[in-house]
Amino acid sequence: MPADGATLHPALNPEQLQAAEYRGGPLLVLAGAGTGKTRVIVHRVASLLRSGVQPGRILAVTFTNKATEEMRTRVDALVPGTGARVWVYTFHAFAARILRRHAAALKLTPYFTVYDADDQKRLIVESMKELGLAEEERSKAGLYVSIISRAKDDLLDAQSYEIHALAQGDPFRQRVASVYKAYQRKLDAAGGLDFGDLLLKACGLFRHNEEVRSYYQKLFEHVLVDEYQDTNHAQYVLTKTLAAQHRNLCVVGDPDQSIYAFRGASIRNILEFETDFSDARIVKLEENYRSTPNILDAAHAVIRNNRQRHEGKLWTKRERGEPIEVQETADEREEARWAVKRIVQLLDGGASPKDVAVFYRTNAQSRSFEEALSLSQVPYRVIGTVRFYERREIKDVLAYMRAALNPADSVSLGRILNVPARAIGKTAESVLKDYAKKEELSLLETLGRAERIPELAPAARRGALELHHLLQRLGEDLRVLPPKDGGNAVLSRTGYLEAVERETESDPDAVNRLGNLQEFINALQEFQERAAAQALEGEPSDPADPAGNAAAPRAPLERFLENVALQSGQDGYDARAAAVTLMTVHLAKGLEFPIVCVTGLEEGLFPISAANASPTELEEERRLCYVAVTRAKERLILTHAATRRLFGRVYANLPSRFILEAELAEIKAPAAPAAEEAPPRTVPVLTRIRPNMRVRHPEFGTGRVTDRSGAGEAMKVTVEFDNGLTKKLLVRYAPLTPL
Repeated sequence: MPADGATLHPALNPEQLQAAEYRGGPLLVLAGAGTGKTRVIVHRVASLLRSGVQPGRILAVTFTNKATEEMRTRVDALVPGTGARVWVYTFHAFAARILRRHAAALKLTPYFTVYDADDQKRLIVESMKELGLAEEERSKAGLYVSIISRAKDDLLDAQSYEIHALAQGDPFRQRVASVYKAYQRKLDAAGGLDFGDLLLKACGLFRHNEEVRSYYQKLFEHVLVDEYQDTNHAQYVLTKTLAAQHRNLCVVGDPDQSIYAFRGASIRNILEFETDFSDARIVKLEENYRSTPNILDAAHAVIRNNRQRHEGKLWTKRERGEPIEVQETADEREEARWAVKRIVQLLDGGASPKDVAVFYRTNAQSRSFEEALSLSQVPYRVIGTVRFYERREIKDVLAYMRAALNPADSVSLGRILNVPARAIGKTAESVLKDYAKKEELSLLETLGRAERIPELAPAARRGALELHHLLQRLGEDLRVLPPKDGGNAVLSRTGYLEAVERETESDPDAVNRLGNLQEFINALQEFQERAAAQALEGEPSDPADPAGNAAAPRAPLERFLENVALQSGQDGYDARAAAVTLMTVHLAKGLEFPIVCVTGLEEGLFPISAANASPTELEEERRLCYVAVTRAKERLILTHAATRRLFGRVYANLPSRFILEAELAEIKAPAAPAAEEAPPRTVPVLTRIRPNMRVRHPEFGTGRVTDRSGAGEAMKVTVEFDNGLTKKLLVRYAPLTPL
């Protein structure tokens, strides 16, 4: 380690400094919640740059666009003039760049469109219709999207998936295989890739093209991966491939925060890193800079019940802090009312709305909190619902841009065939698509042949030809116009802006749509300014093609469209907004708030489907609870409802096992937020009883707890008493005293 390491990195503690300066090959940094993992990655990159490693030889991969921008900015602050030239990308953005650069090797157009979940579902439904699947089966399109996406994450293309399905002899899997093949044909014909394709095809490129693989393995002297516990199989393969030559691979993550198995993430990637790299150095970051000891103790008490984890416990130099509040309410409406009253009390005490977050397990739970906050006139924002770029009018404009820039993109074109109205109704659309299929043409080519299609009505024929001409001219202009000018050209030439302005006379919602379109132009302007700044600083240059081929030039607007397509749910979060934040726990990872309220802590809800969950699924739910708790900096509030209405029926609920595991018995709850409210419920001492604990019973004497089952009022324990008796007791009524 350089002698001046501490001088160069005064903000780092000894473990962080070790991770930043280590140069002996593979490195696993186990960074617990709030231990400064981003700081370590940034300082490690800065350290490499100061030691003479060229920016373009460093690849740093993370999971959100927001995180990449933050990393570039922080690196540039430490080593000015380098932030924009280091390869800092999300996995999908990195794969997209490589695929565009080497599109010819994969027989792709470099102008391919990246399709989102809505586009995927639309293509899946079309594929199912062509295969003659019933309406009932087509209603499961979302399930098919999920299964196909997971297959691609596991590097199974349509043909490989079909082989597996046939080997399993599962009729449903075989049906999925048929849909997968038809869906992939449509994607390929439209010049489109979905998220799974980006990684699948990038891995395929490196696997089958030795020249390209060797080039990038040599190029990247150092590879760093953030949130390694959230990587799926394709990302794991991509990481190992790129780091194979220099073996300077640094992965940072926390097994206790692995919560994306439903997206294909595998906790094994981080747990088995030492198996993959037997010479790996392991550095543990356990000093927490975020939360109070009370919060960290509760988090550890929960997560230590998991078996799939590295041993370790977070600690902090901070004062004990506020006690954790636990509140039981009659139902979900009362839960929301109580939580909001408590929030109002904290706001009256000096807290800001932006300091407060309310977490829930499922999106449906937000409604009661939104209503309660509205009634109390507390500003709030919901993260992860309909995001800005998913709003109808924004998707329409994006579809125009994509269809103009990628002539093969029949999916985007299909969205705006008759938007605004141009006499191409459902019947005309069906005629055009049938003709395109029969003649093996793209939808845009078909529009240009409208005069040859006698089944089209004269008005539809004129509308088709006008749209064809419009998109051709737009395509030429959008490749050279700055993003803002391109956006304005789309809005004006298509008549879209004029159509929305006319709607404002009769539709109040059209005013909001008009505002969204204006904000879209603002977004294009901001992107344009950032792109100009990066051009001055110098980006990581596209390397020379191993075969000597020149890269296809990319218009700034194409980069903007790709950024939009690769946005994550957290990218729209703005920590400066003066509002209470409502979000699912999954979206909360990576964020922090002074005050956190974790709601719906009931068996069957959080953990979800507890009765039917496997041990692996329960461990993931427990990690999710751990993530929720460790977002809190100063104050943590836990709520659960005795009854909850689901699909119109009222169900009684037991408190979540996570409340019991948190061992909050000795923490005194504060006074009630209002005189008519019951005080926050302190978990009874008896619920702290756990296996191997010594206890005393007034009749049977002293003994040892050997088993615990159930939760809440239904929790039972088995006690082997010193006098030889073994009793199974209902904790609610058993007069047991912990020793």
